[in-house]
Amino acid sequence: MLGVSRLDMLLDLQKPVSTSSAQEFLALADRRAQGEPVAYLVGEKEFYGLSFRVTPSVLIPRPETEILVDYVLGRTAAIPKYIADIGTGSGALAVTCACQLPGSYFVATDISRSALRLAHVNAQKHGVADRIIFLESNLVDAVQCQEVDIFLANLPYVPASRRTEMNREVIDYEPHGAIFAGEDGLDTYRELIMKLAGRVKRGALLLCEIDFSQGLAVRDLFAGISLEVQVIKDQALHDRVAVVVF
Repeated sequence: MLGVSRLDMLLDLQKPVSTSSAQEFLALADRRAQGEPVAYLVGEKEFYGLSFRVTPSVLIPRPETEILVDYVLGRTAAIPKYIADIGTGSGALAVTCACQLPGSYFVATDISRSALRLAHVNAQKHGVADRIIFLESNLVDAVQCQEVDIFLANLPYVPASRRTEMNREVIDYEPHGAIFAGEDGLDTYRELIMKLAGRVKRGALLLCEIDFSQGLAVRDLFAGISLEVQVIKDQALHDRVAVVVF
């Protein structure tokens, strides 16, 4: 609210706070007490050491999604030339990878124009907008898939049956279209499979974030259009990312 760093605030604790700033702070505190996520209140969220602008039009970036970035950066093969971020949201994956891979080029898709505008703002903020093309698209409809080396997909994957188990911050404030995907949570990935079939070059990879309950089901889903499917666990030893090799 004060527009100063935490350190500056601690060094000048006796500085008076204006009435308007105090009132605005109390208003935010009241919204937080109602369950609104802090990221939406302050308008930003840290991801892979970078700060991303977020609004209620996009899902708040999660630490577990950083596994996808780790996998891309940890590959010993040649640096990928073209990477597609499907369902980019805030642009966290595309922008982070673009910052880490200055020789790569990106396409980022989303069906939400407001999400794409926000992702573009984040790309500009981190100086990589010149290497990312933002497309309003249903999954890969507008993507030249044959040119892509790596597809990144943090798509909706939570089963609708788990809705009652999720905390109020998620259910009441984050966009449900970016979270839930049918009774088993795999409807969006089924659609993605149909759109990728026959359009992907040999050797391309697809990295998908998944629910902890979906490892075996995702292997079966992608078996028909891929050479291999690996499942990577997160720090809690839960299935979290599927690596599909075409």
